[in-house]
Amino acid sequence: SWYGRLDSGQPWFLFWITNTLDMLAMGEDVLDIKEKKNIIDYLKACQHPEGGFSGSPFMDAHAASTYAAICTIVALQCPEAYVIVDRPKMLQYLLRLKHNKDTKIFAPQLCSKARTTIPGSFQIHENGENDLRAVYCCLAVADILNLIDEPKLREGIGDFISSCQTYEGGIACVPYSEAHAGYSYCGFASLMLLNETEKINIDKLLEWSMNRQLAKEAGFCGRINKLVDSCYNFWQGALSELIDIALKGKGNYKGEWLYNQYAVQGYTLLCCQSKKGGLIDKPKKSTDMYHTCYSLAGLSIAQSKSMYQELYADHKYELKNAEANSAMFAKDYSSRVSRVHPLSLIHISEPTRRYAISYAVFCLK
Repeated sequence: SWYGRLDSGQPWFLFWITNTLDMLAMGEDVLDIKEKKNIIDYLKACQHPEGGFSGSPFMDAHAASTYAAICTIVALQCPEAYVIVDRPKMLQYLLRLKHNKDTKIFAPQLCSKARTTIPGSFQIHENGENDLRAVYCCLAVADILNLIDEPKLREGIGDFISSCQTYEGGIACVPYSEAHAGYSYCGFASLMLLNETEKINIDKLLEWSMNRQLAKEAGFCGRINKLVDSCYNFWQGALSELIDIALKGKGNYKGEWLYNQYAVQGYTLLCCQSKKGGLIDKPKKSTDMYHTCYSLAGLSIAQSKSMYQELYADHKYELKNAEANSAMFAKDYSSRVSRVHPLSLIHISEPTRRYAISYAVFCLK
């Protein structure tokens, strides 16, 4: 089956499901204690003895699986989940994935090898490829676990991300590649976590991103001259909100995002819902957890207006403000979903640790 191909990344199933349930539950806790315990026990089995989380028990640790596992722990919102994380070993794992100027590597003989050892980048797993997915996953984990201030972990990342911005304005996975919505989100979200958004041309990034909404289909695509895909309603929509925050509330027009929010809702609700449940990439495609989760997250942002004042100016956030804000753009109450933070899919229900830059609802000591 399609999910069989993802067998080596099982924490992602938990991430997509828990966050989807959270968005649909509108603030209610739908998982009982037994279900949460089963998830915690499984994630505990996935934690690698040398740090990080594996895609399934007894496999090597992987940055993406680590990100999915940590975000799932956040979504569970229970102390029993928080205590399973070994923070000291996690820091050592993240540092092993990091390329710094003093990183010892073999002298590259090929251009492809040179591109995979750029200072400021992260490997997606030890001896693996490196791109902005790894950068974002590692920084997000570091921020949640209050490890992000480690100097060697931060070194050179902003410059690496800057080198990935293309002439189009978007951000590519590595330097000299093609701009892509997912990598643009990962790159800019990483700069937000580092507080280094001045490293790139934000105006060009915003122009490139907003021009990816298709006139006829109404949803977003991920690259120039590509087809619509419902997951990009989150990648591009969340990027729009992150830019608004970076510009201190000046990345919107009278509180509205710089794309057609009603059109995105229409594409999601009319074209991407399956009669069997779940959401799809585009008509005639099959449902899957990935598109269900990210489609709903994109719908959440499309139903909302700028929250710069609530999230940043006052350094506080309350759920009731988010729900009232969502109602401003939702077509009707039955189509509303919970508000998600643009830096992740974690549903904001409590004050955050570092204002709104950290989407974690806890701080492990």
